[in-house]
Amino acid sequence: MIPFKCRYCSGAFCSVHRLPPNHQCALLQDFLERPARDREFIERVQGKAGSPQERVVSSVRNALILRFSKTELAHLMLGTALVTAVGLSINEYRVRWDFLAIFISAFMVHELGHKFLAQIYRAWAEFRVIFYGAAMTAISIFLPFKFIAPGAVFVSGSLSEARHGKVSWIGPLTNLAMGSGFIIAYLIGESLATDFPSQILAVGANFNGWVAFFNLIPFMGLDGSKIFAWNKVIWVLTFLGAIGLFVGSDLISGGWILRFFSGLF
Repeated sequence: MIPFKCRYCSGAFCSVHRLPPNHQCALLQDFLERPARDREFIERVQGKAGSPQERVVSSVRNALILRFSKTELAHLMLGTALVTAVGLSINEYRVRWDFLAIFISAFMVHELGHKFLAQIYRAWAEFRVIFYGAAMTAISIFLPFKFIAPGAVFVSGSLSEARHGKVSWIGPLTNLAMGSGFIIAYLIGESLATDFPSQILAVGANFNGWVAFFNLIPFMGLDGSKIFAWNKVIWVLTFLGAIGLFVGSDLISGGWILRFFSGLF
C-alpha cells in the first residue's frame, strides 16, 4: 500500500484511511470546531455570553477598569488646566483649595460619568479638547462672565438612541448627585455648629446646579439636546432638578452664595 500524507496532521496513511474523516484527523476536527470556539470566546469578551446576570457583572467590571489613552490624558490635563485657571480668576488668582476642588470636581466627574457609562455599553469613549470651546473658556478667564466648556467626551459605537440619551444624561445627573450631597453635608454642618466652613458646601451645591442646568439646555449639541430627543419627561424632570438645586442651595444658605461670589469679584 502506498502511504499518503495528511495535509492537516502530517500523518502517513494507506489509501483507505488517507482522507481526514477516515482516520479521525484530530487537527481537522480542531479546525472545524475553531469558528464556534472563537465565536464563543469573542462573545464572552464582549459580555454577550453567559446568563443575563453574568453579562451585567462582566460589563460593569470591564467598565470600571480605567482605560485612558495617552492622547486622552493629555487632553484631560489641558481641559483641567483651563478649568483651574477660570476658578482662579474668579478669586482674583488667590488660591483657595476648597473652592478649586469643588470647581474642578464638577467638571471632571461630569465628563468621566459620560465616559464610564459609554464603556459599560461597550462603546469607545474618550475626552477631547474642542478648539472653540477651549478658546472661549480661555478668553472667559479675563471676562466677568465665565464659560467652562473646554471639551467633551466623544462616543463611538453602535448605540441606540436610548443609550446615547442615557450617556448624555449621566453627566448632569452626577452634578445633581454631588450637589445634593453638598446640600446634605451643609445642613448637617450647620446643625452641628462645627468650625468647618460649611458655607463652601452650599457654594459647591450651587455650582453643580449651574453646571447641570447649563448642560441640560437643549441646544448646540449639549447634553440636553440628546436627552430631549431620547425622553422629554426625563429631560423636564432633570432640568427642574437642576433649577431647584441652583436656586434652593442659595435659599437654604440664606443668600450666602451671592455674598460669597460678590466678595470674590
